[in-house]
Amino acid sequence: MANLKKNLLYNFLLSCSQVLLPLVSIPYISRVLDPEGIGKISFIDSLSYCFVAIAEFGIVVYGIREITRVKHDKEKLEKTVSELLALHCITSGITLVLYSITVFILWQKIEDIRLVFFSVAFLLTNSFACEWYFWGLEKFRYITIRSFLSRLLGLIAMFVLVKAPADYYIYYGIITTVAIANLLTNLLNVFREIPLRFQALQWKRHVKHALTTYFISLLYSVMVWLDNVLLGIMTTAAVVGIYSMSIKMIRVSVSLFTDMFLVLYPRTSTLLHEEKDKELEQTILRSVQLVFIITIPASAGLFLLAEPLVNAILAGRFIRASVNVQLLALLPLIKTYGFFLNKQILVAHGKEKLQLYGLVIGSMVYLLLMVGLSYYLQDRGACLAMILGESIVLAMGYRYVKKYFPGMQIFDKVTFLQSVLASLLFIPVIWLLKMFLLSPVLIILSALATCIPVYFVTQLWLMKNKLVRHLYTSAISALKKATANTQ
Repeated sequence: MANLKKNLLYNFLLSCSQVLLPLVSIPYISRVLDPEGIGKISFIDSLSYCFVAIAEFGIVVYGIREITRVKHDKEKLEKTVSELLALHCITSGITLVLYSITVFILWQKIEDIRLVFFSVAFLLTNSFACEWYFWGLEKFRYITIRSFLSRLLGLIAMFVLVKAPADYYIYYGIITTVAIANLLTNLLNVFREIPLRFQALQWKRHVKHALTTYFISLLYSVMVWLDNVLLGIMTTAAVVGIYSMSIKMIRVSVSLFTDMFLVLYPRTSTLLHEEKDKELEQTILRSVQLVFIITIPASAGLFLLAEPLVNAILAGRFIRASVNVQLLALLPLIKTYGFFLNKQILVAHGKEKLQLYGLVIGSMVYLLLMVGLSYYLQDRGACLAMILGESIVLAMGYRYVKKYFPGMQIFDKVTFLQSVLASLLFIPVIWLLKMFLLSPVLIILSALATCIPVYFVTQLWLMKNKLVRHLYTSAISALKKATANTQ
């Protein structure tokens, strides 16, 4: 339990860096670059990550699970890592050919060889990606420190090198360089920790087992990375730029929550492997409660503060993004809850095919809606398609878990209602702040300073939420212990 708390802390710090650093970079970039430049970057970046998903062959999720299973057997660990790296190199080589053909077909939407150069460099380096190794071993301290330092250096480089709209390609170069630095650091650390061997490998044995997770990752990438590509094909680079900044603001908060539950995935797999049913049930229930406690107020806050957030973070050329943010405000709740059901329950229990079925239906609905709605409503249509597609994935995940694990508690009505009622208190608070304050920054800061304490005090003392009380008691105990140790 102590290691789990440390992992949650490290991953919380990592997620905070994912939130805080973009909050610094997005305002600067939206004022230096124009929507067209940002749209070009978003288009090529999304296209690149779609092919990353193709090349990964489902190795990321499958690798975490396999490393978790063999981490106490050094010989099996070395063999598994070597085979998965070899498989990834093979699939990456095939993917680069497909990528070249796609770039040729879509060249009129790119029209900048510099962007393609950076994209190819990232794809080549990603052939040796092994993030799954560190996730499987639960080395979250290393992941946190490495990611924070690389992002910080990237942020500094952005302020130094990106000075005008014509520098959009430099900005993309910085993004890809940060990703490449992370990948190379991973590879060097793997080589240092275990002796890799590339002879007499049985990499083919992983193909069958990774196939389901492969299709899952492909379908998952449809709504994560293909949105900018589809919107770019249907509309213009400027529309993509406005949409991409809207979705980026929302995904910053979504990644904060989904990363938190990704920490619990190796632990869930371990509890299943060790057949600790009671501890597993408790972990699942508390995860459900935590999803509602943190994502419901986040969604409410994003909806109510959409206009001041856009005014404070983005430049005037992106002001129409405030409506997009309101349309996407439910995404933290929908995405996190769906991620929890599919990843922490279905995948951890070896039911990847059920997740796959849900993603197939959700992705098909999303593609149809994206093409139709974006053609008529442009970026707002893309936002509606995103919400509806993710809702289908959530509904399918919930249905499958209830069907195959009927005794598992995956919805806590009391916690859900408590979180909704406590979040309703934000409405009069933010309404009053908008009436008396003119600065969007002051409105946001005052809302955070007021709404967060009001929410948790209401949950703790009025609603008497059990999990909030447990977290509060644990925090007070930890604080007393830390104070005693310093004396």
